[in-house]
Amino acid sequence: MEGAPRTTAAAGGAGFGVGGVVRPNDKLLPPLLFLLKPTVAAAAAAVAAHSLPAVQQSPTTPGRAATGLSPGMPAREGFAVSSSTAGMAVLLPPLGSPLSNMIRGSLALLLRTCSATDPQDSYLALGLTGEEPRRAAWRDQACRLLSTCCRLVGAPRMRDATPTHHHQQQQQGQQSRSVAAATAMTAAVAAVGGDPVIDAAAIRVAALLTDAASWKCLPATGSSSSSSSGALEVAAAEHAAAYLRSRLAQQPHSLFAALARLLAARQQQQGSMATEAAVAAPAVAGQQQQQQQLSRLLGLVLAVLRSALDLDPDLNSGPAGTAAAAAVPGALWVDGGGGAPPPPLPLSGCPACLSAFCRLVLVAPGLVGLVPQDMQVRFRSSGAFARLCRSVRQQLADRTVGDATAAAWCLTNLLQLLLGPQMHSLVPGGPGGKGAGAGGDAAKGPGVLSAPPDSLWGPGGEVAAELVDTAAALMEHMARGRLYGSPELAAAVSGLWPLAQRGLLVPLLTALESRSGGVESYSDMCCVAIELLPRLSAAFSDSGIRADVPGLLNALAFSPGILSRMWRWLCFALRLPRECPAAASRGLDVAALAGGYAGLQPRSARALGLFCRVYAQLLLVLDDGEFYELQQPLELAAARAVGTSLNSLVFHTYLPKPDANGSRAVPAPGPGDADFALLVEWAPRLLRALYERDVRRPYCQSLLWLAPYREMFGSEDEQPGQPPPHHQRQDDEDPFASAASAPDPADARIGPFTAGTVLQALVYGGGGGGGGGSAGGTGGADEGDEGDISAPGGSPALQTRAGEGCRPKSLASLLRMSPQAVPFSRRVDLLRALLAEDKRRGRWEVPGHAGGLQPIKVTIRRSSLIEDAYAGLASKGAGLKARLQVVFVNEAGMTEAGLDFGGLQKELLERVVSAGLDANYGLFTSTPDGLVYPNPAAERLDGGLALLEFMGLMFGKALYEGILLPVPFAHFFVARLQGRQPLFDDLSSLDPELHKNLLMVKRYEGDVSDMCLSFSADTDFLGCPVHHELLPGRGDMPVTNESRLLYCHLLADWHLNGKLGPPTAAFARGLFSLIPQASLRLFNPREFNQLLSGATADGPGGGGAAPLDVADMRRWTRYSGGYSADSATVKLFWRVVAELTPEQQSALLRFATSCSRPPLGGFRYLQPPLTVHKVECDAGLFAVIGGRDVERLPSASTCYNMLKLPNYRRASTLKTKLLYSITSGAGFELS
Repeated sequence: MEGAPRTTAAAGGAGFGVGGVVRPNDKLLPPLLFLLKPTVAAAAAAVAAHSLPAVQQSPTTPGRAATGLSPGMPAREGFAVSSSTAGMAVLLPPLGSPLSNMIRGSLALLLRTCSATDPQDSYLALGLTGEEPRRAAWRDQACRLLSTCCRLVGAPRMRDATPTHHHQQQQQGQQSRSVAAATAMTAAVAAVGGDPVIDAAAIRVAALLTDAASWKCLPATGSSSSSSSGALEVAAAEHAAAYLRSRLAQQPHSLFAALARLLAARQQQQGSMATEAAVAAPAVAGQQQQQQQLSRLLGLVLAVLRSALDLDPDLNSGPAGTAAAAAVPGALWVDGGGGAPPPPLPLSGCPACLSAFCRLVLVAPGLVGLVPQDMQVRFRSSGAFARLCRSVRQQLADRTVGDATAAAWCLTNLLQLLLGPQMHSLVPGGPGGKGAGAGGDAAKGPGVLSAPPDSLWGPGGEVAAELVDTAAALMEHMARGRLYGSPELAAAVSGLWPLAQRGLLVPLLTALESRSGGVESYSDMCCVAIELLPRLSAAFSDSGIRADVPGLLNALAFSPGILSRMWRWLCFALRLPRECPAAASRGLDVAALAGGYAGLQPRSARALGLFCRVYAQLLLVLDDGEFYELQQPLELAAARAVGTSLNSLVFHTYLPKPDANGSRAVPAPGPGDADFALLVEWAPRLLRALYERDVRRPYCQSLLWLAPYREMFGSEDEQPGQPPPHHQRQDDEDPFASAASAPDPADARIGPFTAGTVLQALVYGGGGGGGGGSAGGTGGADEGDEGDISAPGGSPALQTRAGEGCRPKSLASLLRMSPQAVPFSRRVDLLRALLAEDKRRGRWEVPGHAGGLQPIKVTIRRSSLIEDAYAGLASKGAGLKARLQVVFVNEAGMTEAGLDFGGLQKELLERVVSAGLDANYGLFTSTPDGLVYPNPAAERLDGGLALLEFMGLMFGKALYEGILLPVPFAHFFVARLQGRQPLFDDLSSLDPELHKNLLMVKRYEGDVSDMCLSFSADTDFLGCPVHHELLPGRGDMPVTNESRLLYCHLLADWHLNGKLGPPTAAFARGLFSLIPQASLRLFNPREFNQLLSGATADGPGGGGAAPLDVADMRRWTRYSGGYSADSATVKLFWRVVAELTPEQQSALLRFATSCSRPPLGGFRYLQPPLTVHKVECDAGLFAVIGGRDVERLPSASTCYNMLKLPNYRRASTLKTKLLYSITSGAGFELS
């Protein structure tokens, strides 16, 4: 065989001679040597000009050629490339030049001899026979040839500065083409270099060298030559090809540089085709040819990568690696002609191959779909996938990953590599099942992910941990810069749909639960995704590009078991109570959270923040039946434990406890801390959501929400104070002269501070030197704080357990974020202080002669209350804070006697509100349980919205003046006034029947489409039907099982928010003219009704009349006209009052003060104070002996809050006369 001339000529086709074994062909040698001629500077300039990835150079040592060999490795088995060419980029000669034609011809001859079937003509047959030196020389030549082919494909083209006449004619011919698309495609190829003919030939030669199955010189299976010697040749060929692949795996840079150039050309061609309106047939054919070459080169890349994986000892340890090791050259050597096996190869190629694979293949759109199924299986092995993920993270650390699109494609391709068999497409041609593994495009549409087998996650959840770490790193890379919506990014993001599948989320958490740091890594990935995905949606929306952004947050919320598992882990990691019994009264202030946010480790805080975000999302759609009866997702005892823990966490964030060693409190995390961002935002929100459910339907003990406050400041919640000394008041005394001695609302205590100090921090950012604190409120005490607490003549400072961070601004911050943690009475004191401060600043109560504003005078006919009040007051707006002087005109047209020092104002407000609630006006309606809310139909009434705004002014004036009105508002209406959106279960108060029907739809076990529902709603207004589309433009879309949850919540939202929107907004405009909306957020709906009406229970009339606190009323009552607390008539009076029924007591209070409710917080807040005035009426001695008593009836001056009581001698007479007066319904003429 050696003496055959054709064999020698064919061998010479390699273009290299080694030791004289093979003679070089004189025609092939010059063009091949030309490829090695350019200098490093020229190559680098070409690379920079064409924006190609730089080819890494092999390090050299002094005195040793840069051959790419490891020290001590025999030169004959390596890439014996001269030092002038090793690691250098190659420049192709200009297209059409003689050198270019010579290269084409050389490759054609090489391809012909490598494809020959006759061993006498085949170059490949030389590596199968002969002595070992001859085979070693052939392997050396083949390695050089393989490297040269790769460098040819990856080479840019040299620019021809002086084109020949032939080139000018060729350019003129190109300019005369009729199809612009073909020109654009050619220009795209030229921009990245390359020659389609050279590419095809070089890739084919490289593929033949590394794939023994394509060696046609081997004996065919079943032929007569298939003997033992033929089997040996086949085995030798397989090992020779494996050896070449493994050698290329040691220096893969030229191979992946070739892949990079083809990928760049593919990307530019796709961009050129996208910009052309019509694509010519030559352009389409060129793209198909290039795709074919890319697929063939990718096959070579994967074969080399498989060899690299087989060579890695970390991936082939144990029994599983025995089979892989058998394929490594040297592990099994079949000697066809005698001699020793080739020397072992260095095991350093796997990291380089994986790095290049990640940098080029994983970031390419849809390229992973071309990976063969067997190679995907190889990648799914725990070691290989873990190494691949680590390589991706290293690329991110080295900043070699491109923009957000490249990162998104990298994550999409990783998911498809790992989860291909479990991905089932819902879109024809989409990913899933067999299609995903055989070339399906992972970005064609969403699908369904079946649960992967447990073995997929590797021992100890290694694969799961690597996946979540890599996904988090890639998404952080995407979120690092500004996002711009583009079709390429949309295609990549659409392939991330497995991230929002419970088939992935639940098994991932299961695999990571028992792994150290696993849940924290899981939380990191989810937190980054929750931050990134809404930004992506916004970017696509701004760009007008439609993209299927996965809804990870909803997937986490609705995946069964995730929240319960996370809570179990948090309890273990943070030492939280796992359950809280309903009867528990101790341990409600969780000691482990005494430091607030600052006491948590960053990764634990991120996990807790994720739990809060997901739980809050679920509570938006979780109805009361699921929460209370089914107890999903947590049992009620666990839900109470969550509320207890979050209550302690939020409270101690602003009011931290001191450390056991008395050290200074650690500052809380700032707003820019990414680890705490989710927790700081969503822990108070989740706490508020749990609290509001407890308000609507109690499931927690009332002590739970106040436990940290009472633990820190004590359980004393009453501040009775001392009543003023009794004195005789003269009839001509200013009824408001006692206001100076009345308790100042700013002096009320809230914790260790006064309400005025906290108010300054809350509203004005001050407060004894304190500002509106941030989370934690730590630092030294503000100047003036201590002096305020123990000021001379003031109340002594309370003994507290608060740490150094307890300052007014800290308490103010707590009131903003979690007002329910402060007792209701203290919040009422704060509201009173706020209104009192507003009155002082506006000088609203200063008389006109003292420089104040003149009172607003208004005359009201009792027959036209609403009309006259609207005409006189509706236009005042915020000016209604001034005092009112009301004159009533009775039914007979006569002006009623009396001066208005506040009593007539109270009468006016009560009468106007009572008239406004009349159904004849149509302004308000009520729920089945008697709670009031604006009538949705008021919007369609003439002047209805203006009247509702006026009614808001009246209610605001009542709150501003502390006047109680017996009108309880519906909870969903109060929520709207506070700026919150009512939720689904609030519909049970508005329309119980509709709420019941929607629950039936939500839980229907059959096909909901049988109910013939659509996304529309119909209502009736004065007999005229009104149609509303819940989904604009899609009102006729039928409701299905998949969309019924959306339908139920959209319909509830329309009834609670849509229909009530304009009427509520009109009422709110009037109310907020006098009362700041922020002050209403200090109270829940039940507390707001108590603030408005004084009732402790909801219901018609505020839950009915509550028994009067006679002791409190007596304590704060003053006497005049000769009465004192020891007078006989006064003692009889209080005995009679105690015997009255609650309804009679309310009538008495209304008779004396024009308001049937006691002041909120007690009679100490009634101004002017309640006064019992003596009316001297002597009955005579004989009248008394005869059983007769004083005949005069009691009367009242409501402007003074004064009861004029004759000096009765008998309790029976006093009771009879008093009941007659308070039930007669007479006007002011009685006084």
